[in-house]
Amino acid sequence: VFAGQIAKVIAFALEAAGAPIVKGGAKNLLSAFEALITERGGVISTEADVASIILTGGRATGVRLASGETVNAKKSVICSVTPTQLYGRLLGSEAPKADVEATQKYRYGKGNFQIHYALDKPPAWRGEGLDKVALLHLTPGLNGVSKACNEAARGMLPEVPTICVGQPHALDPSRCPEGKAILWLQLPEAPRHIKGDAAGKLQAPADGQWTDALREAYADRVEAILASHIDGFKASVIARRAYSPADLEAMNINLVGGDPYGGSSTIDQSFLWRPFKTSRNHQTGIKNLYHIGASTHPGAGLGGGSGFLLAGRL
Repeated sequence: VFAGQIAKVIAFALEAAGAPIVKGGAKNLLSAFEALITERGGVISTEADVASIILTGGRATGVRLASGETVNAKKSVICSVTPTQLYGRLLGSEAPKADVEATQKYRYGKGNFQIHYALDKPPAWRGEGLDKVALLHLTPGLNGVSKACNEAARGMLPEVPTICVGQPHALDPSRCPEGKAILWLQLPEAPRHIKGDAAGKLQAPADGQWTDALREAYADRVEAILASHIDGFKASVIARRAYSPADLEAMNINLVGGDPYGGSSTIDQSFLWRPFKTSRNHQTGIKNLYHIGASTHPGAGLGGGSGFLLAGRL
């Protein structure tokens, strides 16, 4: 029942508010937030790997960086990470036992596979009007989505994956030079650990791990499907860059197994039960330590939602 209701909520939100696009690219959104913070006296430190959270008298009082430097907190320490990071590396032996046990039961979802294209010209879609759509999905249908999900869940490379195609230039021409185009593809049904190929054509590595060769071979499969919907597509490709679930995790430690959603979004790990059934108001079992991000309520896909809710309480 809840799954059916949330689908209606998402559909309503998309129709009522749409999916915002930042002119010039997502970097401009970060620049706007940076300005808001620095104008109010805030300091932003990048490339500063946090090694652990400092606890004093049972409360969070700061963080220790991998460099050995400590950063003290006047009020709170707020962590936008996965439960695995928070109750593992960051808190270590100081982590509450109940949260450690809950983390061990926390489940991550399927991996994400991404492909980015630079094109010499806008795609000539065979379907009328698709050139004006900012986000579309290529799939044989509902049964096709179900089949691909089932294959990925079993550790198989889907034979015909669901392909989410983003065309940022359709709404924001400033994203690329005049007369050119860009596409970003997401495949949300990629196995984290590979056991085989549903099409029986690609060889799974003995250790089940993604390799560069397998990544490019699978990207070729996806490109062939995409090319069947766009006239002259392959000839228009200037450059292609693919990212496997393993690549994504290497880029961001919070993308566990390439899962971009901070954990499986099943009912028991959603809404007020995210990440744990005992989770309340983004609090942890440690005073002045708060947990936000995709792994917490209201979940993935609602950028800044958890931080907004917590900021209102603090």
